[in-house]
Amino acid sequence: MNRYFGSKATSGLCQPIISMMPPHDTYIETHLGGGAIMRRKPPALNNIAIDLDLKALNAFSCDYPVEKVHDCAHQFLNKYDFRGRELVYCDPPYLLYTRTSDRRYRFDYEERDHIELLEIVKRLPCSVMLSGYPSTLYDNFLADWGNLELQVMNQ
Repeated sequence: MNRYFGSKATSGLCQPIISMMPPHDTYIETHLGGGAIMRRKPPALNNIAIDLDLKALNAFSCDYPVEKVHDCAHQFLNKYDFRGRELVYCDPPYLLYTRTSDRRYRFDYEERDHIELLEIVKRLPCSVMLSGYPSTLYDNFLADWGNLELQVMNQ
């Protein structure tokens, strides 16, 4: 597998993230990228990988069945029929002002995209986990959410 910018595999974050996951029947990973978390976590009954980058989806493989969805995470989350036993893990492109390097994603996010994603995940009737660097935008939107900072090695 090619090295993917923002990969949790190279930063040592896979196991800490997986260990914090609550029980779930359906696992939905938006912004799949290299898929390091999905590839390493135990399978759920249903596993869904979402990315706008068809190249990333086509390159992704896993030891268990995964439904690959070529779609915008926002559109998918807005139309999905949630039952309450899902876990949504979002690892969107990092806010530009929190990065150590400039634009490196094939499908990047502007601040308005982050705001839209945050508005969507706050409404979801299931467990949600988000990855990103600390920011006032996320702190303000998710003030009533639990937050855990992990030390990482920047790429």
